Amino acid sequence: MFGFTLELPGRIFSSIFPSILSPLGLLLLVLTMFFFLRQAPLGNPDKPPPPTSRSAPTPSPMSPPRVVRRQGQNGSPVQKRKFRDSVTKIDEATQLLLEDRSIHDMRAYLYKRSQGLGLFKMGQSRYFVTHGAYLIYYETEAKANAAMTANKDPLAAIDIRHITKVEYLEPKQIKIVLSDTTKSYLLQASSDDNAKLWVANLTKRREALLDALKEFYPNPNNPADSTTEEGRPRSGSSIDVKDRTLTEKTLATVTDAELLALSSIKQQFVSEGFKVPDSALCLRFLRARKGNVPDAIDFLRHHLEWRRSTFPIKYDEIKEELEKGKYVLRGLDRDGDVIIYIRGCLLGPDTYSSLENHMRQVFYLLERVRAEVLKDPMDKFCIIYDRWDVDRAKSDKPWTKAIAKALGDQYPESMKRCIVYPSNRVFRYIWNLVKVFFDPVTAAKIVMVGSSDELYKFIEKDQLLKTAGGTDDYEFKIEHVETKEMMSLEMRNLERVAPDPQTIY
Repeated sequence: MFGFTLELPGRIFSSIFPSILSPLGLLLLVLTMFFFLRQAPLGNPDKPPPPTSRSAPTPSPMSPPRVVRRQGQNGSPVQKRKFRDSVTKIDEATQLLLEDRSIHDMRAYLYKRSQGLGLFKMGQSRYFVTHGAYLIYYETEAKANAAMTANKDPLAAIDIRHITKVEYLEPKQIKIVLSDTTKSYLLQASSDDNAKLWVANLTKRREALLDALKEFYPNPNNPADSTTEEGRPRSGSSIDVKDRTLTEKTLATVTDAELLALSSIKQQFVSEGFKVPDSALCLRFLRARKGNVPDAIDFLRHHLEWRRSTFPIKYDEIKEELEKGKYVLRGLDRDGDVIIYIRGCLLGPDTYSSLENHMRQVFYLLERVRAEVLKDPMDKFCIIYDRWDVDRAKSDKPWTKAIAKALGDQYPESMKRCIVYPSNRVFRYIWNLVKVFFDPVTAAKIVMVGSSDELYKFIEKDQLLKTAGGTDDYEFKIEHVETKEMMSLEMRNLERVAPDPQTIY
């Protein structure tokens, strides 16, 4: 009976599949999908649509751009991006800064190339404008003039402070690379000279905007930095947001809304009697809450209270757990981020006296990583969960939940990727079924790898331990935790700007 039950779907599928692959079958399939998608109602069909005469509420300057729905000319729903006011309106300070450095606005039609490949690489002509801290574009010059006069939103806007590189490419090409995404823009000007003018303008504009951010965040180690040459307080000097944890690399990714939010967060904790947390820590929690300031404050408050109840953790308290070598810090991935190995064969509920004591070891190590290992306080680390020689006896669901909770609640925006290696087909199949229940951002960080060749896509062979298919024959020793011999000599000698481990605010 079971054999028939399993064979029947296969027979039906094998008889239908060839007809689906035929040209006529594919055409019918596409038409059918188009018909149903076109007829599918948006939302609850029984619920009347909201009145179109009401305008959408103005977004808070501390909130990220959002997408709102409106009705198109033919009544069909279309999406429109709602930008911050700073995209369409230049503040006086930014305007004066650009004028002082003789940085003028640029306007021109540029051909925007798509990210396609080969013959499929297409594009479209758009009217681009440098406007304050943004590079914005519209469909046409006429629409740009009308929209800018009425302070209406453009088609798209690029925060120039988020640009890491602008370069000229022959012939007539302008390449723009963004810091917070792998996306790049390839634009084509009308001539080589015009392309070079755009590159020069964007480069100077970015440098000026970053200098303005440094002015907003002077060096706390130099008291003279808190006032101008005339003795007046600098912008933002009344709020303790001028710490070194916001490096030039980080400032290039901070939006104007995040700057306002950081000030608001720090003011709140000053009023509550906390020692003001460093800006990088505030920024992590802010981004973990998608820019929602009240949520970020509540989230961070719980963390600061947790720190008070958890630290200090002394080395002698967790030395016995550390000696087992369950967690090993070694090597860098292809992006230059630190790798932390979790050795699954050494885990299991029978390997520690209590989960609470075991997690104190984890917190001790994560504090050391944050303060003494990461090059930048906003850098992230890559985890390799080593499943070699792992059997059911090593399964430990409470430990898994505790690790996930620690990374999510106490160290948000710290893990870039978790590579599970090796992962067989069954393991990956199960993950594909359950990952739909995870937050998409979190699920995207979990990578199932079945072979060393797949692992090499993320990490060079010489940066991998031999147990993971690499060439590094490093062996863990307990004293390396203090001497930092798990790290390369270059990593050990880097100057770091993060607060001390186990800082209590």
